[in-house]
Amino acid sequence: MEDKLSDQNAATCAICGISSQSSPLLFAHLLPTALTTKIDPKFDRVRVCKSCDMMLAIPPREAEFVAFLTYLMRETKKFSDVVQEPVLGMKTRYRADILATRKDNSKIEKLLIECKSSRFSSFNRINDVIDQLKRYKEVYGECQLVFAIPATLSDSEVMALQAEDVELWDLDFIASAFSEQLRHSPTGYFKALFLSRTQRGAKKTRERELRDALKACQPGKRDWSIYQSLVGDILEHLFCPTLSKPISEHSDSTKTNRRDFILPNYAETGFWTFLRSKYMADYLVVDAKNYSRKIKKVEVLQVANYLKPHGAGLFGAIISRNGGDAAGCAHTLREQWLIHQKMILVFDDNEIDSMLSEKEDHRAPEELIGKKIEQFRLSM
Repeated sequence: MEDKLSDQNAATCAICGISSQSSPLLFAHLLPTALTTKIDPKFDRVRVCKSCDMMLAIPPREAEFVAFLTYLMRETKKFSDVVQEPVLGMKTRYRADILATRKDNSKIEKLLIECKSSRFSSFNRINDVIDQLKRYKEVYGECQLVFAIPATLSDSEVMALQAEDVELWDLDFIASAFSEQLRHSPTGYFKALFLSRTQRGAKKTRERELRDALKACQPGKRDWSIYQSLVGDILEHLFCPTLSKPISEHSDSTKTNRRDFILPNYAETGFWTFLRSKYMADYLVVDAKNYSRKIKKVEVLQVANYLKPHGAGLFGAIISRNGGDAAGCAHTLREQWLIHQKMILVFDDNEIDSMLSEKEDHRAPEELIGKKIEQFRLSM
């Protein structure tokens, strides 16, 4: 989508395979242009021809992922009777995504597969997926439940699926299990996405390094400085250079209000421009709290005191290990929005993990901030 290749000798399109001698090749990001963001150039660009480049600009739909996975399964010998969008049940009827038979050595089992084309539309949705699969199983009968998603889930989401004996087919699994079929699959966004994952190999990504560091950091006073520094690195990796580099430990003129990070927002297009125009997010005010307890009213008010319409703006965030409590914190967040139009969000470890996973999968982590706002506004 960006620059022509400087050296096109023997290069081929990563999707359709056409040679650079037949068609000029471009570097293309796998992120749809509707969600354009800066991406790590080491793994996140592929060589494509002009036709495939135009195709990648179209955001994927869930039905397209269902059809793509159905194709891969039908091209794989161990799967048979692969039915797309089967209707289940008699009294109560459901339309599932995929029903198939899997033969692995001497074991034969039915698979009931629920698909999502990308990460969930909001945080903490894994239980909804599990409940939906359980309803399908109740009306269908004995089978192995499978959740398929071309993304990387957080550790807590993976554990939730394992606890309910739901098999996970994520980005890594599909890229590995169907590697042969992917080479001959139809041209499209999902083919490019899985091929890119295959090219990345087993090398540990920066996102995985940050996720591991977050998990290793112990909540509490002893590691508060380590946690604050780590949050700064995470913010910079997720959102810069679209946003300017975080300014750490900034105080207002009275010196009584000091916040951990300020991220200047000079974006001219996309989500951050929307955030600035709708929520006065000229700057993102962020506090990092390495608490073992949940955030309460006092921490929300600390951030609120810094937010001013003619100062940093009216958008703030608190990043803490366990999020906010359901009483003082939740009430104060609503009060600050209703009375003062100050939008303050609280993010816990799982939500930061999800944003790092989103970044790792070449998607826009700021979209999850948008969904967090959506959840908050619709709960009013």
